[in-house]
Amino acid sequence: MRKYTIILASALFITASCSNDKDLVNATIVDTGDITNEGCGYLLQLDDKELVQPNNLPSSFHHDGLKVKVKFTHTGVRDTCDYGTVIYDLATIQEIKKNLDR
Repeated sequence: MRKYTIILASALFITASCSNDKDLVNATIVDTGDITNEGCGYLLQLDDKELVQPNNLPSSFHHDGLKVKVKFTHTGVRDTCDYGTVIYDLATIQEIKKNLDR
C-alpha cells in the first residue's frame, strides 16, 4: 500500500509542477538602454515579437538576451520612450523564471 501512496504522490507532484508553467509565456529580455537617457530600460519581447515594459523586473533578470518564462498582467497604462516609435503596455510581473528549455 505504501508503494502506491508514493507513486500517487509522485504523480501528483509532477502534474502540479507541469501545470504551473501553463500560465507562463516565453519571452526574451531586451536591454534598450538607460531609461533616464534615450532608452526604455528592460523590455520583454514575447514570441510574437510584441514588446511589453515590465514595471517590476527583478534585478536578477537584468540581462540582455536572457530567455525567460513569465506571467504578467497588463496595468492598462501605456508608455512611450525613445526606443522606436511604439507605445508600450506597462505590465506587472506575477511570476518569472529563467527558461532552461530555450
